[in-house]
Amino acid sequence: MSQQYPQGPNQTQNAGGQQPGYQHPEYPGQQPQQPAQVVYVERKKTHKFRNFVVLPLVGLIALIVIISAASSGGGSDPTAASKSGSAPARNEPRPVQVGKAFTIGKHQLDAGWKLKFTDYIGTSVTGTVTNVSKSTSTAIFSVKFLKGSQVVGNMQCTSNELEAGQREAVECLNTVDGAGNLLRPGAYDKVTAEATF
Repeated sequence: MSQQYPQGPNQTQNAGGQQPGYQHPEYPGQQPQQPAQVVYVERKKTHKFRNFVVLPLVGLIALIVIISAASSGGGSDPTAASKSGSAPARNEPRPVQVGKAFTIGKHQLDAGWKLKFTDYIGTSVTGTVTNVSKSTSTAIFSVKFLKGSQVVGNMQCTSNELEAGQREAVECLNTVDGAGNLLRPGAYDKVTAEATF
């Protein structure tokens, strides 16, 4: 048990349990200090990572997607159109039959076109081409004759500039040498047409 001693009239204790005239043994002349009060300050979020890394990265990805969609014609697959039964893309090869009309883009090779053989020139396609669009344009396309996967004739067709609805006689010359110079039934088993520009 500890004993309490009576204090004299001049010996009052302060709140820290020390007498008013007390001096710290290591720091004479200084009063002991109360412990510092700790204050917590909430740090404001700055979102630097989001603003300078994430948002520009998302914007770049969105820009790439938009550019690729625009350059691929809206993201459509040109082969999907021919598989679904609608008209194939302008530069996609499509099967045609000699003498039957077909349309490529803004132009139609009219019904009645045929293969014609001329001495010193070889085989060519002759017929008429019509501008089926509402604007002025020039037809540039090819008609290929194949035996299996071998191209035996490749007729390059070009018209003059045609107004909407105008028709012009056209002669398409063969760019394949050799057996392609005399294309007769049996020399080919498949004919395709496609735009060449």
